Amino acid sequence: MLARNEKVIAAAARSQPQEVELDRIPNGLLADNAKLTKLLGLKCGTALEDIIQIALLGPLKDLTSNHGKRIRGQLVHLSCRLVIEGNPFSVIEAKQCRTCADVVELIHAGSLVVDDIEDGSRIRRGKPALHIRYGLPIALNAGNWLYFWPFELLKALELPSKTTLSVYEYYHQTLLKAHFGQAIDLGSRVDRLLQSCVAEACRASMELKTGALLGFAMVLGGAIGGATKEAILTLDDFGRELGVALQMFDDLGNVLGIREPSKRYEDLTLYRPSWAWACAAKTSLPNGYQQFVSAVNKLPDTRELEAWINQHNLIETMREGARNQLDSAYNRLRAGLESQHVRWSPRAFEELRKLGEEIAVAYG
Repeated sequence: MLARNEKVIAAAARSQPQEVELDRIPNGLLADNAKLTKLLGLKCGTALEDIIQIALLGPLKDLTSNHGKRIRGQLVHLSCRLVIEGNPFSVIEAKQCRTCADVVELIHAGSLVVDDIEDGSRIRRGKPALHIRYGLPIALNAGNWLYFWPFELLKALELPSKTTLSVYEYYHQTLLKAHFGQAIDLGSRVDRLLQSCVAEACRASMELKTGALLGFAMVLGGAIGGATKEAILTLDDFGRELGVALQMFDDLGNVLGIREPSKRYEDLTLYRPSWAWACAAKTSLPNGYQQFVSAVNKLPDTRELEAWINQHNLIETMREGARNQLDSAYNRLRAGLESQHVRWSPRAFEELRKLGEEIAVAYG
Protein backbone atom coordinates (compact mmCIF):
# COMPACT_ATOMS: atom_id res chain seq x y z
CA MET A 1 0.00 0.00 0.00
CA LEU A 2 1.23 3.51 -0.72
CA ALA A 3 2.70 5.47 2.20
CA ARG A 4 -0.13 8.00 2.05
CA ASN A 5 -2.73 5.27 2.46
CA GLU A 6 -0.83 3.72 5.36
CA LYS A 7 -0.93 7.08 7.13
CA VAL A 8 -4.68 7.39 6.59
CA ILE A 9 -5.39 3.97 8.05
CA ALA A 10 -2.91 4.41 10.90
CA ALA A 11 -4.62 7.65 11.89
CA ALA A 12 -7.98 5.88 11.88
CA ALA A 13 -6.63 3.16 14.15
CA ARG A 14 -5.12 5.68 16.59
CA SER A 15 -8.44 7.50 16.86
CA GLN A 16 -10.06 4.53 18.56
CA PRO A 17 -10.16 4.36 22.39
CA GLN A 18 -8.92 0.77 22.56
CA GLU A 19 -6.28 -0.91 20.41
CA VAL A 20 -6.33 -4.58 19.63
CA GLU A 21 -3.12 -6.30 20.70
CA LEU A 22 -3.38 -9.60 18.91
CA ASP A 23 0.10 -10.81 19.75
CA ARG A 24 -0.66 -10.97 23.46
CA ILE A 25 -3.29 -13.68 23.06
CA PRO A 26 -1.30 -16.74 21.93
CA ASN A 27 1.58 -15.81 24.25
CA GLY A 28 -0.80 -15.52 27.18
CA LEU A 29 -1.84 -19.13 26.67
CA LEU A 30 1.67 -20.38 27.43
CA ALA A 31 2.37 -17.78 30.07
CA ASP A 32 -0.36 -19.37 32.18
CA ASN A 33 0.58 -23.04 32.50
CA ALA A 34 -2.57 -23.79 34.49
CA LYS A 35 -4.74 -22.42 31.68
CA LEU A 36 -2.99 -24.56 29.09
CA THR A 37 -3.21 -27.64 31.30
CA LYS A 38 -6.94 -27.12 31.84
CA LEU A 39 -7.60 -26.53 28.16
CA LEU A 40 -5.74 -29.63 27.00
CA GLY A 41 -6.66 -31.89 29.89
CA LEU A 42 -2.98 -32.83 30.11
CA LYS A 43 -0.06 -32.03 32.36
CA CYS A 44 1.99 -29.59 30.32
CA GLY A 45 5.71 -29.94 30.96
CA THR A 46 8.45 -27.93 29.33
CA ALA A 47 8.83 -30.31 26.38
CA LEU A 48 5.14 -30.08 25.47
CA GLU A 49 5.17 -26.30 25.83
CA ASP A 50 8.18 -26.09 23.53
CA ILE A 51 6.46 -28.20 20.85
CA ILE A 52 3.30 -26.08 20.95
CA GLN A 53 5.40 -22.94 20.84
CA ILE A 54 7.31 -24.09 17.75
CA ALA A 55 4.40 -25.60 15.83
CA LEU A 56 1.56 -23.21 16.72
CA LEU A 57 2.02 -20.21 18.98
CA GLY A 58 5.32 -19.05 17.53
CA PRO A 59 3.99 -18.87 13.97
CA LEU A 60 0.82 -17.16 15.23
CA LYS A 61 2.85 -14.54 17.05
CA ASP A 62 4.73 -13.94 13.82
CA LEU A 63 1.45 -13.65 11.92
CA THR A 64 -0.34 -11.31 14.31
CA SER A 65 2.65 -9.05 14.89
CA ASN A 66 2.31 -8.01 11.23
CA HIS A 67 -0.75 -5.88 11.98
CA GLY A 68 -3.37 -5.03 9.41
CA LYS A 69 -5.85 -2.15 9.52
CA ARG A 70 -8.04 -3.57 12.31
CA ILE A 71 -11.22 -2.26 10.74
CA ARG A 72 -13.21 -5.15 12.21
CA GLY A 73 -11.98 -4.49 15.74
CA GLN A 74 -12.86 -0.82 15.40
CA LEU A 75 -16.39 -1.76 14.38
CA VAL A 76 -16.93 -3.64 17.66
CA HIS A 77 -16.16 -0.49 19.67
CA LEU A 78 -18.17 1.82 17.45
CA SER A 79 -21.18 -0.50 17.36
CA CYS A 80 -21.24 -0.65 21.15
CA ARG A 81 -20.90 3.11 21.46
CA LEU A 82 -23.67 3.56 18.90
CA VAL A 83 -26.26 1.71 20.97
CA ILE A 84 -25.25 2.95 24.43
CA GLU A 85 -26.05 6.45 23.16
CA GLY A 86 -22.69 8.06 23.82
CA ASN A 87 -22.46 7.09 27.48
CA PRO A 88 -18.90 6.26 28.60
CA PHE A 89 -17.84 2.62 28.66
CA SER A 90 -17.95 0.88 31.98
CA VAL A 91 -14.83 -1.05 32.93
CA ILE A 92 -16.61 -4.30 32.07
CA GLU A 93 -17.86 -3.02 28.70
CA ALA A 94 -14.38 -1.77 27.79
CA LYS A 95 -12.89 -5.17 28.59
CA GLN A 96 -15.62 -6.95 26.66
CA CYS A 97 -15.05 -4.74 23.62
CA ARG A 98 -11.31 -5.42 23.68
CA THR A 99 -11.95 -9.15 23.84
CA CYS A 100 -14.48 -9.06 21.00
CA ALA A 101 -12.18 -6.91 18.90
CA ASP A 102 -9.55 -9.62 19.39
CA VAL A 103 -12.11 -12.26 18.43
CA VAL A 104 -12.99 -10.78 15.04
CA GLU A 105 -9.39 -9.90 14.20
CA LEU A 106 -8.23 -13.42 15.04
CA ILE A 107 -10.94 -14.95 12.87
CA HIS A 108 -9.89 -12.62 10.07
CA ALA A 109 -6.24 -13.55 10.53
CA GLY A 110 -7.12 -17.23 10.32
CA SER A 111 -9.08 -16.67 7.13
CA LEU A 112 -6.11 -14.89 5.55
CA VAL A 113 -3.84 -17.85 6.28
CA VAL A 114 -6.30 -20.29 4.72
CA ASP A 115 -7.05 -18.00 1.76
CA ASP A 116 -3.35 -17.60 0.99
CA ILE A 117 -2.95 -21.38 0.94
CA GLU A 118 -5.98 -21.91 -1.29
CA ASP A 119 -5.09 -19.04 -3.63
CA GLY A 120 -1.41 -19.94 -3.83
CA SER A 121 -0.51 -16.42 -2.66
CA ARG A 122 3.11 -16.05 -1.54
CA ILE A 123 2.93 -12.54 -0.09
CA ARG A 124 0.81 -11.17 2.75
CA ARG A 125 1.14 -7.56 3.93
CA GLY A 126 4.52 -7.20 2.30
CA LYS A 127 5.99 -10.35 3.84
CA PRO A 128 6.09 -14.02 2.83
CA ALA A 129 2.77 -15.71 3.62
CA LEU A 130 2.66 -17.99 6.66
CA HIS A 131 2.70 -21.20 4.60
CA ILE A 132 5.82 -19.97 2.80
CA ARG A 133 7.60 -19.25 6.08
CA TYR A 134 6.55 -22.33 8.05
CA GLY A 135 5.30 -24.83 5.49
CA LEU A 136 1.75 -25.71 4.53
CA PRO A 137 0.93 -28.20 7.35
CA ILE A 138 1.84 -25.83 10.19
CA ALA A 139 0.18 -22.85 8.50
CA LEU A 140 -3.03 -24.75 7.78
CA ASN A 141 -3.28 -25.99 11.36
CA ALA A 142 -2.58 -22.49 12.72
CA GLY A 143 -5.18 -20.88 10.46
CA ASN A 144 -7.83 -23.40 11.48
CA TRP A 145 -6.90 -22.98 15.16
CA LEU A 146 -7.71 -19.30 14.83
CA TYR A 147 -11.29 -20.21 13.93
CA PHE A 148 -11.72 -22.08 17.22
CA TRP A 149 -9.61 -20.22 19.81
CA PRO A 150 -12.01 -17.21 19.84
CA PHE A 151 -14.72 -19.45 21.33
CA GLU A 152 -12.53 -19.65 24.44
CA LEU A 153 -12.20 -15.87 24.53
CA LEU A 154 -15.96 -15.39 24.27
CA LYS A 155 -16.45 -17.52 27.39
CA ALA A 156 -14.82 -14.76 29.44
CA LEU A 157 -17.25 -12.03 28.39
CA GLU A 158 -19.65 -12.60 31.31
CA LEU A 159 -22.65 -11.71 29.17
CA PRO A 160 -26.12 -12.96 30.14
CA SER A 161 -26.52 -16.61 29.16
CA LYS A 162 -29.20 -15.84 26.56
CA THR A 163 -26.96 -13.23 24.94
CA THR A 164 -23.99 -15.59 24.99
CA LEU A 165 -26.02 -18.26 23.20
CA SER A 166 -27.08 -15.74 20.57
CA VAL A 167 -23.45 -14.66 20.08
CA TYR A 168 -22.39 -18.28 19.60
CA GLU A 169 -25.12 -18.75 17.00
CA TYR A 170 -23.97 -15.67 15.09
CA TYR A 171 -20.38 -16.91 15.29
CA HIS A 172 -21.40 -20.29 13.90
CA GLN A 173 -23.36 -18.67 11.08
CA THR A 174 -20.44 -16.39 10.28
CA LEU A 175 -18.02 -19.29 9.85
CA LEU A 176 -20.55 -21.22 7.76
CA LYS A 177 -21.13 -18.24 5.47
CA ALA A 178 -17.41 -17.60 5.09
CA HIS A 179 -16.82 -21.18 3.97
CA PHE A 180 -19.75 -21.04 1.55
CA GLY A 181 -18.21 -17.83 0.17
CA GLN A 182 -14.85 -19.49 -0.21
CA ALA A 183 -16.53 -22.41 -1.95
CA ILE A 184 -17.93 -19.96 -4.49
CA ASP A 185 -14.43 -18.59 -5.02
CA LEU A 186 -12.93 -22.03 -5.45
CA GLY A 187 -15.80 -23.72 -7.26
CA SER A 188 -15.29 -22.35 -10.73
CA ARG A 189 -13.17 -19.95 -12.73
CA VAL A 190 -15.18 -16.78 -13.05
CA ASP A 191 -14.23 -16.40 -16.73
CA ARG A 192 -16.04 -19.66 -17.44
CA LEU A 193 -19.34 -18.47 -15.95
CA LEU A 194 -22.05 -17.08 -18.18
CA GLN A 195 -21.60 -13.34 -18.37
CA SER A 196 -25.09 -12.89 -16.91
CA CYS A 197 -24.08 -14.90 -13.81
CA VAL A 198 -20.76 -13.20 -13.04
CA ALA A 199 -22.07 -10.25 -11.02
CA GLU A 200 -24.29 -12.50 -8.89
CA ALA A 201 -21.37 -14.78 -8.02
CA CYS A 202 -19.14 -11.82 -7.19
CA ARG A 203 -21.75 -10.20 -4.94
CA ALA A 204 -22.37 -13.48 -3.11
CA SER A 205 -18.66 -13.99 -2.49
CA MET A 206 -18.23 -10.46 -1.09
CA GLU A 207 -21.25 -10.70 1.18
CA LEU A 208 -20.56 -14.19 2.52
CA LYS A 209 -16.88 -13.63 3.24
CA THR A 210 -16.05 -10.00 4.03
CA GLY A 211 -19.64 -8.99 4.77
CA ALA A 212 -20.41 -11.80 7.20
CA LEU A 213 -17.44 -11.06 9.46
CA LEU A 214 -18.09 -7.31 9.54
CA GLY A 215 -21.69 -8.09 10.39
CA PHE A 216 -20.50 -10.27 13.26
CA ALA A 217 -18.28 -7.44 14.52
CA MET A 218 -21.29 -5.12 14.65
CA VAL A 219 -23.37 -7.82 16.37
CA LEU A 220 -20.73 -8.25 19.08
CA GLY A 221 -20.66 -4.53 19.82
CA GLY A 222 -24.44 -4.38 19.90
CA ALA A 223 -24.64 -7.37 22.24
CA ILE A 224 -22.21 -5.74 24.68
CA GLY A 225 -24.21 -2.51 24.52
CA GLY A 226 -27.47 -4.32 25.27
CA ALA A 227 -29.12 -3.72 21.91
CA THR A 228 -32.54 -5.19 21.21
CA LYS A 229 -32.94 -8.19 18.92
CA GLU A 230 -34.30 -5.92 16.18
CA ALA A 231 -31.40 -3.51 16.54
CA ILE A 232 -28.93 -6.42 16.38
CA LEU A 233 -30.43 -7.44 13.05
CA THR A 234 -30.02 -3.87 11.79
CA LEU A 235 -26.39 -3.78 12.93
CA ASP A 236 -25.72 -7.12 11.26
CA ASP A 237 -27.29 -5.88 8.02
CA PHE A 238 -25.15 -2.74 8.11
CA GLY A 239 -21.98 -4.73 8.75
CA ARG A 240 -22.68 -7.02 5.81
CA GLU A 241 -23.40 -4.09 3.49
CA LEU A 242 -20.31 -2.24 4.73
CA GLY A 243 -18.28 -5.40 4.17
CA VAL A 244 -19.40 -5.52 0.54
CA ALA A 245 -18.35 -1.88 0.12
CA LEU A 246 -14.99 -2.58 1.78
CA GLN A 247 -14.37 -5.51 -0.57
CA MET A 248 -15.33 -3.39 -3.56
CA PHE A 249 -12.79 -0.76 -2.58
CA ASP A 250 -10.24 -3.47 -1.80
CA ASP A 251 -10.73 -4.97 -5.27
CA LEU A 252 -10.41 -1.49 -6.78
CA GLY A 253 -7.12 -1.12 -4.91
CA ASN A 254 -5.91 -4.38 -6.41
CA VAL A 255 -6.58 -3.13 -9.94
CA LEU A 256 -4.88 0.18 -9.16
CA GLY A 257 -1.97 -1.56 -7.45
CA ILE A 258 -2.05 0.68 -4.37
CA ARG A 259 -2.34 -2.11 -1.77
CA GLU A 260 0.63 -4.23 -2.69
CA PRO A 261 2.11 -3.38 -6.09
CA SER A 262 3.58 -6.87 -6.44
CA LYS A 263 0.04 -8.34 -6.23
CA ARG A 264 -1.56 -5.97 -8.76
CA TYR A 265 -4.21 -7.72 -10.88
CA GLU A 266 -4.04 -10.83 -8.67
CA ASP A 267 -7.83 -10.81 -8.34
CA LEU A 268 -8.03 -11.10 -12.12
CA THR A 269 -5.26 -13.63 -12.69
CA LEU A 270 -6.71 -15.98 -10.04
CA TYR A 271 -10.05 -15.96 -11.93
CA ARG A 272 -11.90 -15.64 -8.62
CA PRO A 273 -15.06 -13.52 -8.20
CA SER A 274 -14.20 -9.87 -7.55
CA TRP A 275 -15.64 -6.41 -8.10
CA ALA A 276 -13.53 -5.92 -11.22
CA TRP A 277 -15.02 -9.00 -12.86
CA ALA A 278 -18.52 -7.94 -11.80
CA CYS A 279 -18.21 -4.45 -13.27
CA ALA A 280 -16.68 -5.72 -16.49
CA ALA A 281 -19.50 -8.23 -16.93
CA LYS A 282 -22.32 -5.82 -16.00
CA THR A 283 -21.26 -2.88 -18.16
CA SER A 284 -20.00 -4.60 -21.32
CA LEU A 285 -21.70 -6.00 -24.36
CA PRO A 286 -20.86 -9.68 -24.99
CA ASN A 287 -18.11 -8.88 -27.48
CA GLY A 288 -16.56 -6.31 -25.15
CA TYR A 289 -16.62 -8.72 -22.22
CA GLN A 290 -14.88 -11.39 -24.28
CA GLN A 291 -12.20 -8.83 -25.10
CA PHE A 292 -11.78 -8.24 -21.36
CA VAL A 293 -11.40 -11.97 -20.70
CA SER A 294 -8.89 -12.23 -23.53
CA ALA A 295 -6.88 -9.33 -22.08
CA VAL A 296 -6.82 -10.97 -18.64
CA ASN A 297 -5.60 -14.20 -20.22
CA LYS A 298 -2.56 -12.33 -21.57
CA LEU A 299 -1.36 -11.16 -18.15
CA PRO A 300 1.34 -10.48 -16.99
CA ASP A 301 1.49 -8.54 -20.26
CA THR A 302 -0.74 -5.65 -19.16
CA ARG A 303 -0.92 -3.62 -22.36
CA GLU A 304 -4.17 -4.98 -23.73
CA LEU A 305 -5.86 -5.02 -20.31
CA GLU A 306 -4.90 -1.46 -19.49
CA ALA A 307 -6.16 -0.31 -22.87
CA TRP A 308 -9.49 -2.07 -22.21
CA ILE A 309 -9.72 -0.55 -18.72
CA ASN A 310 -9.18 2.96 -20.09
CA GLN A 311 -11.54 2.51 -23.03
CA HIS A 312 -14.37 1.18 -20.84
CA ASN A 313 -13.78 3.47 -17.83
CA LEU A 314 -13.54 0.45 -15.54
CA ILE A 315 -11.80 2.33 -12.70
CA GLU A 316 -14.51 4.99 -12.59
CA THR A 317 -17.24 2.35 -12.75
CA MET A 318 -15.71 0.38 -9.87
CA ARG A 319 -15.19 3.49 -7.76
CA GLU A 320 -18.71 4.82 -8.35
CA GLY A 321 -20.28 1.45 -7.54
CA ALA A 322 -18.24 1.10 -4.36
CA ARG A 323 -19.17 4.63 -3.29
CA ASN A 324 -22.87 3.96 -3.89
CA GLN A 325 -22.65 0.75 -1.87
CA LEU A 326 -20.93 2.60 0.99
CA ASP A 327 -23.52 5.39 1.07
CA SER A 328 -26.37 2.87 0.88
CA ALA A 329 -24.99 0.96 3.88
CA TYR A 330 -25.05 4.06 6.11
CA ASN A 331 -28.46 5.17 4.86
CA ARG A 332 -29.88 1.73 5.66
CA LEU A 333 -28.35 1.80 9.14
CA ARG A 334 -29.82 5.20 9.97
CA ALA A 335 -33.22 4.29 8.55
CA GLY A 336 -33.28 0.97 10.41
CA LEU A 337 -32.43 2.50 13.77
CA GLU A 338 -34.92 5.34 13.32
CA SER A 339 -37.73 3.02 12.25
CA GLN A 340 -37.24 0.95 15.42
CA HIS A 341 -37.13 4.08 17.61
CA VAL A 342 -33.76 2.94 18.94
CA ARG A 343 -31.88 5.46 21.06
CA TRP A 344 -28.52 5.75 19.32
CA SER A 345 -25.50 8.01 19.42
CA PRO A 346 -25.19 10.47 16.51
CA ARG A 347 -21.54 10.97 17.44
CA ALA A 348 -20.77 7.26 17.16
CA PHE A 349 -22.67 7.17 13.86
CA GLU A 350 -20.50 9.98 12.51
CA GLU A 351 -17.37 8.14 13.62
CA LEU A 352 -18.63 5.07 11.77
CA ARG A 353 -19.19 7.27 8.73
CA LYS A 354 -15.70 8.71 9.05
CA LEU A 355 -14.25 5.21 9.12
CA GLY A 356 -16.06 4.44 5.88
CA GLU A 357 -14.64 7.57 4.26
CA GLU A 358 -11.13 6.67 5.37
CA ILE A 359 -11.56 3.21 3.82
CA ALA A 360 -12.69 4.81 0.55
CA VAL A 361 -9.73 7.20 0.46
CA ALA A 362 -7.17 4.56 1.41
CA TYR A 363 -8.23 2.04 -1.21
CA GLY A 364 -9.64 4.04 -4.07
